Amino acid sequence: MLRILAMLGWMSIALSAQQPSEEDLAKLAAHIDKALGVRPGMRIADIGTGLAIQHPIRIARGVAPEGSVTCVEISQAAVDRIRNRVADEHIANMNAQLGKTDDPLLAAGQFDAILISNAYHEFGEPQEMLKHICDALKADGTLVVVENYSIEHRKEARAEQAKRHDMAPEILERELAAAGFTVKERVDPVLVNSPDRMRYLVRATKTQR
Repeated sequence: MLRILAMLGWMSIALSAQQPSEEDLAKLAAHIDKALGVRPGMRIADIGTGLAIQHPIRIARGVAPEGSVTCVEISQAAVDRIRNRVADEHIANMNAQLGKTDDPLLAAGQFDAILISNAYHEFGEPQEMLKHICDALKADGTLVVVENYSIEHRKEARAEQAKRHDMAPEILERELAAAGFTVKERVDPVLVNSPDRMRYLVRATKTQR
């Protein structure tokens, strides 16, 4: 009986961890905004927005009225979905554009900060993408990456982790350094998805030469 109760208790903890509370999600949002340095007048890009449109919407409101947010996706359907949501929400300072798998097609030197949330593991050509991201940032610009990793599979090869939509922080930081970034902060975990899967945040800037 005690064993059954213990198992039920563990299952309850695991289930609650898989479904983050509103408070946990609010803390995640606060960490992202702080890392980006969100303030009125900023120009921020969100690469690989996906279904998490709440992040750029929140950020757009934080940089209004003079600032703006540009969402980048690689499929026209995803771009259209974001544009429709922007129209429904009447957000004047947020837009979406089509990018490529190795280039977000952002204007050079125009962005104060760039966010990649739960999308870095999808980059098939990370060094090319990071090069263009670096070019798009202003000299003092900030890159913020939010990703997940499995404790059990943390040391596996990049390709194997990417199949599970994971990317260990050690791999990310190594690739950032190779692309000309200096990691300034890592929050690990920034959110607990389950007993085995953690979400973390990395803030980086251009390496000063």
